[in-house]
Amino acid sequence: MAITDSDIAGALAAYVEFGRVPARPAKGEPDHYHLDFGYAFTTADAEVGRIQESEVTGAAWYPLDLAERLVGPRIARAATTSSGTS
Repeated sequence: MAITDSDIAGALAAYVEFGRVPARPAKGEPDHYHLDFGYAFTTADAEVGRIQESEVTGAAWYPLDLAERLVGPRIARAATTSSGTS
């Protein structure tokens, strides 16, 4: 199966983070800021798919209870909040 075999868990972002990213001369990047929006998805049986290895050190699907222990209750809130979509 592919990552398209998933559903967004809620219409709102599970988290929003803003922070400074130090310069990375090897990539030609100066100091800059990121504004990241994280969304929660659910799946019965999907693969993670390809990741951008220069930006992501790992990706996996987790059962909700383990995901909540790893990143906090915001994931459980997102997964249990209705998105208003079918």
